[in-house]
Amino acid sequence: MMEEGKKINFYRLGLENGRRYRMELTDEYRLTGTGGGVFLYLAPVYDSRDRDGSWHRLILEGDFYRCKYEVLVMATNENLTEQTEKAWEEGSSPDLFWPEGSYVRKVNTDDFLLHELKGRYLWVLIRISGAAVDSHFCMEGFRVEFPWTSFSGYLPEIYQEAGQNSFFERYMAVFQSMYEDLEQQVDHLPRILDYESTPDENLGTLLTWTGKPYGGAEPGAEKIRMLIRDLSKIQTGKGTVRVMKQMIQFVTGRDAVIMEYFKWHDWMRRGASQLERYEKLFGKNEDQFCVILDLTREGQPVVPEELQKLLQEYTPLGMNSNLIFLDWSSQMDTHCYLDKNSRLAIPERADTSGFSLDGNYVLG
Repeated sequence: MMEEGKKINFYRLGLENGRRYRMELTDEYRLTGTGGGVFLYLAPVYDSRDRDGSWHRLILEGDFYRCKYEVLVMATNENLTEQTEKAWEEGSSPDLFWPEGSYVRKVNTDDFLLHELKGRYLWVLIRISGAAVDSHFCMEGFRVEFPWTSFSGYLPEIYQEAGQNSFFERYMAVFQSMYEDLEQQVDHLPRILDYESTPDENLGTLLTWTGKPYGGAEPGAEKIRMLIRDLSKIQTGKGTVRVMKQMIQFVTGRDAVIMEYFKWHDWMRRGASQLERYEKLFGKNEDQFCVILDLTREGQPVVPEELQKLLQEYTPLGMNSNLIFLDWSSQMDTHCYLDKNSRLAIPERADTSGFSLDGNYVLG
């Protein structure tokens, strides 16, 4: 059996402890820089506690536009932290003082092997050179895998005689890296499928699995998480006032008033004089209910056609909905009048050819 691999992760908070020159650490814990010139990042030294320990692979993640990036990795048994820190403080690049043959250097390579390195301590230096004023980069982070492992350990012994840094070992490492990356994705799958912990960029994929039980534009991250959390209650509660109100609030950001026939008709029998007016307002048939939405309150933009489709999706079979919007021109003494939203007045263009009265002009 091969020795189980380990990983050193320099992501997010792991980047905060490193030394930076001209690089900025964003609120999302990403290293960024803009413009020409040189940018440097020196990661904290890592102690593997294994003398003459072997190292396997480094993977760098980031976007680089019109930039050259160099990655230098050194491993030694001697702790050179003091010399490295001194060189940094004096404004020199630490790799100028690293022992010859103790480090590897790769240019514009984000995934490479570290098989030739041996030592207890590990240093990683990243140097980025901007080629123009509009050069920029955003570095997510990087990870180092150790100790050295090879799939040749699963092959007959004759294939293992080539040695650690041989052509055959490097050839096998290509397929090994592909397999290990795929294996890592599988290991992280439960975290990606967890809607509460998955990154926001994955929520769109999870949202498509819900059938998108709403109308209108795609909601924000927090609303998507709420929708997935309550999805079973929403699906099993279709046709109820509770779920319909919840979905209207989800889409519009406003609380709707839903008036069902029996709620007002049985009570209105006592005052038959108002029955005709209420029938105009709420509908005269038992299979009809009224949804009133106040647009004067703060919320998302409402597309009537999309909202009507949503109501049809959550309306019980055999029922019909009547959608009413309240805006500033349809409220008079807190009452709403149907069949159309009423207006107090229709403004007309003023005529300035009026007459003068005590020095004041009267417009008509």
